[in-house]
Amino acid sequence: MEDQNQIIIKDFTDELRTSYLLYSMSVIVSRAIPDVRDGLKPVQRRILYSMSELGLKHNSSFKKNARIVGEVMGKYHPHGDAAIYDALVRMGQSFTLRYPLVEAQGNFGSIDGDPPAAMRYTEARMPELGEYMLKDIDKDTVDFRDNFDGSLKEPIVLPTRLPNLLMNGSSGIAVGMTTNIPPHNLKELVNALKLMIENPDCEVKDLLKHIKGPDFPTGGLVVDGENLAELYENGRGKITIRGKYRIEENDKGTSIVFDEIPYNVSKSDIIQQIVKYAVRLKEQKKDSGIKDVRDESDKEGIRLVIELKRNANIKRLINELFKHTNLQSYFYVQMNVIDKDKPSLMNLKMLLQSFLDHRVEVITRRVKYELEKAKKRAHIVEGLIKAVQGIDTVVEIIRNSENPEMALKNLQETIGVTQEQAKAIADMRLISLSRLESNNLKEELKGLYTQIEKDIEILNNKDKLMNVIKEELDEVREKFGDDRRTEILYNESNFSEEVEMVQDEDVVIVLTKWGYIKAIPSNEYKVQGRGGKGVKGLKISEDDNVKEIINTNRLSKLMLISSAGKAYQINAYEIETSFKGSKGKHIANFISLSEAEDIKTIAPISLDGDYDKDIMIFTKLGKVKRTSLREFRNARNNGIRAINLSDNDMVVDAILLNSKDENILVITKKGMALKFHSSDVRKMGRNAMGVNSIKLRKDDEVVNVVREEKDKKLLLITEKGYGKRALFDSYRVQNRGGVGLKTVRDVLKIGSIICAMSVQDGKDILVFTKKGKAIRVNVDNINVLGRITQGVIVVRLDENDSVVGTIEVQETE
Repeated sequence: MEDQNQIIIKDFTDELRTSYLLYSMSVIVSRAIPDVRDGLKPVQRRILYSMSELGLKHNSSFKKNARIVGEVMGKYHPHGDAAIYDALVRMGQSFTLRYPLVEAQGNFGSIDGDPPAAMRYTEARMPELGEYMLKDIDKDTVDFRDNFDGSLKEPIVLPTRLPNLLMNGSSGIAVGMTTNIPPHNLKELVNALKLMIENPDCEVKDLLKHIKGPDFPTGGLVVDGENLAELYENGRGKITIRGKYRIEENDKGTSIVFDEIPYNVSKSDIIQQIVKYAVRLKEQKKDSGIKDVRDESDKEGIRLVIELKRNANIKRLINELFKHTNLQSYFYVQMNVIDKDKPSLMNLKMLLQSFLDHRVEVITRRVKYELEKAKKRAHIVEGLIKAVQGIDTVVEIIRNSENPEMALKNLQETIGVTQEQAKAIADMRLISLSRLESNNLKEELKGLYTQIEKDIEILNNKDKLMNVIKEELDEVREKFGDDRRTEILYNESNFSEEVEMVQDEDVVIVLTKWGYIKAIPSNEYKVQGRGGKGVKGLKISEDDNVKEIINTNRLSKLMLISSAGKAYQINAYEIETSFKGSKGKHIANFISLSEAEDIKTIAPISLDGDYDKDIMIFTKLGKVKRTSLREFRNARNNGIRAINLSDNDMVVDAILLNSKDENILVITKKGMALKFHSSDVRKMGRNAMGVNSIKLRKDDEVVNVVREEKDKKLLLITEKGYGKRALFDSYRVQNRGGVGLKTVRDVLKIGSIICAMSVQDGKDILVFTKKGKAIRVNVDNINVLGRITQGVIVVRLDENDSVVGTIEVQETE
């Protein structure tokens, strides 16, 4: 009584913490996170075990799901029938599991999210693959525990022969923890497991020679395959999946047809998103190029048709669809599992090793069970053979015994058999007295001896045991393996192989305000005298104009820095070489920009060591940041952060440094210039904001940054077509962050400075105008003048035209 009335004093916070931890661990272990060995959650395991108990094999008849759910709920899973049925349905959906564990009959829902029919209408049974999850469960291969009321036993884990966790993947949300493991191809998993058996010291990168990546039941394209190695090494990461499409052309016109869509995405949702995208563009008085959207899917597979207008830009539209709809989606990987009753984050090798360890334990227990069974049977058969050989004595002993107990005792004493053998002899049928049956007993005993010897050898020799695992893995690969459905693409492709097919040449990369980009051979432009009217340099649309021009070669890489401070990287040869009069392709065919983001500068990167250099990024408001180019080596079409910008600021220029300390000249729109040492800017990380390069006056901003180079001169070109060359010595080195020196006079007359660059005597430059004209001029025709002079007319402009950019041409004609 004293114990019942005792008051226990506890801290409220500690009690909450303890209770919450107990609850969260219960949810993690008992509901949401799969066991690393069989890859199943408790409800899934109980469903398969109950179906096995009901005899629902692959060659049996189907049974109502209401019967199966009732069996699971009543015997093993004391939760709601809806949750059990939902788990059962998902195990039978071919678009949810890569290798379904339940064979469905009836309406099990659709990929569009349509719900399944009620459980009283649908039926199920186990496919043969599902049976391999339970194979040998009756041979003491796994431990059992009491069910919820202690009336029955249920398996703690299944003795699966299939690497189900990685084969089918798993997803679940627990308390403070989630798991999301993608499905994989069974053939690839088996090959990787065999590699681990043959070479236990192999690394994740070795396993990835066999496992190419996720293999989703709905197919699709994984477009960032270069990130998979890191993902599988860490056990977490992001996978980008796109639908697989083809272009169809017929009498009605051109259509984009998607035959595969990303995993866990609804077709109906995609159609709604496409319609919303088209409507939004129409409200903005823009043409999406979409004529109609139809879902023509049937039992043969997915067929999502996007009918196009005649003037549609197909590649641009496809990129926009990937950007604005679930035709491109993301799978966020978290390889959290239950290992030894505790949650754990594992990488690829750890998951595969856990499965192999489970198979070692299962086979060891199975062999021990079969060995013990064989020994017991051999013992009985030995006694039966003795009885057959002395059958007259056996009959006489039994006939003269007072009762069965005495008969058994007399048999043991007279013919020298054990109690178990005596019982078997007493139960022996008369037919066993035949000579044929005697020979069968001898053959059976011989086979039992062989099996006993084999089992002992397996238990005593680890290599033999591992060979058994390999043989069983080969069996499931041959029986259930199939071809990969999901294609893996690598942005970081083997560049050297592609380069062999690319003919190198100097090109001019031109980017317009509306985002059209093209590569033009430098020799397309002929030298003209100073003051010429120019030729058409780029075919542009109304209100479009040239924005960025650089000179490079086709074997370089292009680092694109955006106004939002992000870095993108593409290969120059990916941009098709075209003529001056062509429009080019939209930048969206190469990179994914946000709506308010545009490219501000393009830096060419050679393949012979530029990644060892530093890049300096300059902003409109005078900030500068120095970062190792290696920080951006993994930049892809989705971009990575290059600089952290303040409000109303944007990137205007970027240069690669050739040495640790160079003289850098910052030029502003209103004609100010400041020269400082690059060593004055320390190296920073990608997310830094940078430091001040120049102190700007009201309404001024940075337009260009120039590296001082020996035997070269500074060239300035203004908005109204004026230009001049100046000696770098005209500008003294100052401290970074000052107001600088005046570099031109009478800005109102000659226009704001548009471009500043270093040029060598005798070289040609290309001057591009807002209306798309270009003039090629030899710099020797542009006078070398003092620091504070206005310059001379370089290009005579048409009315309402203005200069937008200038580049240097490598070779003259």
